[in-house]
Amino acid sequence: MQKNPFIAKTLAGLEPVLSDELRALGAEDVSILRRAVSFSGDQALLYQANIWLRTAVSILKPLTAFSFENKDDYYAQMMEVAWPELFAPEKTISVIATAYDSEVFKNTMFLAQLSKDAIVDRFQEAHGRRPDVDTAAADVRIVVSVNEDQCRVSLDSSGDALFKRGYRRSGGRAPINEVLAAGLIKLSGWDMESPFLDPMCGSGTFSIEAAMMAARIAPGGDRREFGFAHWNDFSPELFEEVRTKARETQQALKVPVIASDIKGMMLDLTRQNAMNAGLLGSIQVKKQDFFSYHPKEKSGWVMLNPPYGHRMTARDTRALYIHIGDILKNRFQGYTAGVISADLSAMKHLGLKPRRKFQVYNGPLKAAYHVYELFGGSHKEHRKRTSSS
Repeated sequence: MQKNPFIAKTLAGLEPVLSDELRALGAEDVSILRRAVSFSGDQALLYQANIWLRTAVSILKPLTAFSFENKDDYYAQMMEVAWPELFAPEKTISVIATAYDSEVFKNTMFLAQLSKDAIVDRFQEAHGRRPDVDTAAADVRIVVSVNEDQCRVSLDSSGDALFKRGYRRSGGRAPINEVLAAGLIKLSGWDMESPFLDPMCGSGTFSIEAAMMAARIAPGGDRREFGFAHWNDFSPELFEEVRTKARETQQALKVPVIASDIKGMMLDLTRQNAMNAGLLGSIQVKKQDFFSYHPKEKSGWVMLNPPYGHRMTARDTRALYIHIGDILKNRFQGYTAGVISADLSAMKHLGLKPRRKFQVYNGPLKAAYHVYELFGGSHKEHRKRTSSS
């Protein structure tokens, strides 16, 4: 089957994790870019990538790249793309446009409009009719990126963003993105065999993403629609074969995944989301204050996204993080802990030495993500014990 180049978009800081996922699927020519990973593969791999990748936001299929001198030159070159060979005029379209350091396109709305004009005019010439535009829920999404006088044009194979797994109907206050949650779990090094604790679970995103990994549930396995289903080369038979294989890999959850929170409303959301994901009864959900938590398991992984925001004073934040650090050090010995916070200065108040440090983004907010190895005694003593064992 023919190989094509693709680009998987992701969140800043998750590029290495996504590249590992792609290699595991059998992708070739994998290369890390900024907030993206390029790769090559056949049509089956494109379908697999959309169904299986946990840390991708979307998968793009590059169509063309060109340089231009002015808006007329740009329009003419967009017209040269064989749009009618890619999708039918009955499909609705939208153009997602970005422009950087461009003298021609200082307004992205104008760039999107001119791109749309070129596309529909090409259809008018070929078929005597043009696709309709639907900016909210288009069948075919065209991605245009201009940098100075260079343009890259791609088709979005995913449609809706891949972090929209379908299980989260409501996320409560400031829920963590599903792609980010999956990426943080992978960065923590969780082995999918040790207990996984989510003791400030909120709406349960960490717990659900962890359980989906351990149960080998493809995040896009039950998704109703992808963008590639509207392309002329879409193969329903191949897609169904790929999706069936993905569903056949599912297994019962064999490792404890425990979601807890002090707020009953959050636990109700967690149960609802777990049910939507087909994991109600597999994830243990219980009401528990983190600060009175005494884990039964002697070792495992614990993930925390502590509260932060403008409503907390610096003194409150400092006291909160000191308390969290004390609980982790004294009650979670033998665990690996992952902690994310958009309050970059707060992490030092945990009083713990991170094994690994990452910079990520939680929505628009720059965040620190630290992974800690929790043990009794001093760090020097621990290193001596582990090096001699």
